[in-house]
Amino acid sequence: MADVISNLPDAILCHILSFLQTRQSVATSILSKRWNPLWLSVPTLRFQQKLTKGITTSKFNDFVYSVLVSRDVRLPIKTFHLDVTYIHLNRCPMITITKWIKFAIQQRVEYLYLHLKALLLPKLPITILTCKTLVVLKLFSFSVKEGFSDSSVLLPSLKTLHLEDIWLSKLGDFTVFLSGCPILEDLRIFEVEFSSNESLTTLTCSEWNNFCLTNLTRADIDWILWYFLLKTVHNTHSLRLKIHQRPSWNELIPTFHDLTQLELISFSYSWQLLVKLLNHCPKLQKLHIAQAEVDKEEIWTRRVDRDDKEDWVDPDVVPQCLSLHLTTCNLFNFLGLQGEILLVRYILRNAEVLQTMKIRKVGRARITRLISSFPRASATCKVTIC
Repeated sequence: MADVISNLPDAILCHILSFLQTRQSVATSILSKRWNPLWLSVPTLRFQQKLTKGITTSKFNDFVYSVLVSRDVRLPIKTFHLDVTYIHLNRCPMITITKWIKFAIQQRVEYLYLHLKALLLPKLPITILTCKTLVVLKLFSFSVKEGFSDSSVLLPSLKTLHLEDIWLSKLGDFTVFLSGCPILEDLRIFEVEFSSNESLTTLTCSEWNNFCLTNLTRADIDWILWYFLLKTVHNTHSLRLKIHQRPSWNELIPTFHDLTQLELISFSYSWQLLVKLLNHCPKLQKLHIAQAEVDKEEIWTRRVDRDDKEDWVDPDVVPQCLSLHLTTCNLFNFLGLQGEILLVRYILRNAEVLQTMKIRKVGRARITRLISSFPRASATCKVTIC
């Protein structure tokens, strides 16, 4: 088998090695003369390390440097993946790390993943934000310097942007960040926060009112920036919202003309929220609602606190998507609250083209019998309760 693998073309072997951590890829050089130089041509560099007393920062830095300087500078780096935990340091050695990132950018990097875990958030190397070759950018646990200008961010090839645990100075900087990604298709935002208490009303119309990511097809958004981001992503086809607390909606909901898939993950759910969203999603085909994962004690607390407060009230008008387009509905971590049961009855009674409804419930065996007895507008709808 070893001989068969060794006889494969270099391009295929390098592709196989690209799925390994770079340390493992380098280790294959001892297998034979055939394998000795191959790791130098692997277009993917993956450095994942938890620095301990045995593997010190200096040892790890020396290894990364040796890998970078050994490569042929004419060969591009397609993927640069850096995931490092600094257990014994308050700060990451950002001067050193910035040099590595600049090297990857000079080698026309397309996929950049950065997660540096230390006590203090490291500052994001600003050179990343003007990399013309980046297609995928995933950043975890960074702070971004103050004072973006319109030319601070220029990512003309970026299609995927994932941001988690990011601190910015103000919301206006975030607007500039997104406006520098003109062809963005996939956006994930989780725990993006701001140093200032700037409100949305302080932004001018030119900064946010008409701003939209026109190429976006998928958005995954934490609720902190709900209003600004919902307006920004209203062209998306697939939307996932994680809601931590019940928002004050007023009438500030955009219409999602192209949205076909909606997923709501909720810690504190409101049925009125769902109705408002459905009325603004005329083409919705797939709906997934999930209560956030909780323990048994929390389940009973929710039942006691909410059974009498969250009663469902049938809306006067059936949302267009419900009567014409909804084919799939999933309800997970179903607690058996009165509002939940009435919601299921309402959907089954009005969803004329519904094909499947799946309910993953927590307790209360009688719920299965009750829901099974509800009338259905769709003769072909199959209800699964587990």
